[in-house]
Amino acid sequence: MIPRSSLLRCLIAGLLLCSAASADAAGPGQLRSRGKAILEKNCGRCHAIEAVGASPLAQAPPMRDIYARFLPRELQAELREGMVSKHRAMPQIDFSDEDVDAILAYLYALAVRK
Repeated sequence: MIPRSSLLRCLIAGLLLCSAASADAAGPGQLRSRGKAILEKNCGRCHAIEAVGASPLAQAPPMRDIYARFLPRELQAELREGMVSKHRAMPQIDFSDEDVDAILAYLYALAVRK
């Protein structure tokens, strides 16, 4: 007969393996890191992407300020459709759903640190 504590440990380990296999490959920390990397690559040339600091381009608002201006669903839609700006040199990027989730996770983490 298998001891109850061993059976429970096996059950928990199996559940963790199943949930890890079925869950998105990125955990919360990885998701935020991916979001930061996406912003660095696509937006960091002009916009500040950290919790503090000025944007490299003076007229480009920091991403943390952009996050604060929108309701989460509105910003999600804007990022997916490609944000349009009055600044003509700003590229219009249509982010994938996964990219948008990562970006929002990163920006949310910045907002809750305040």
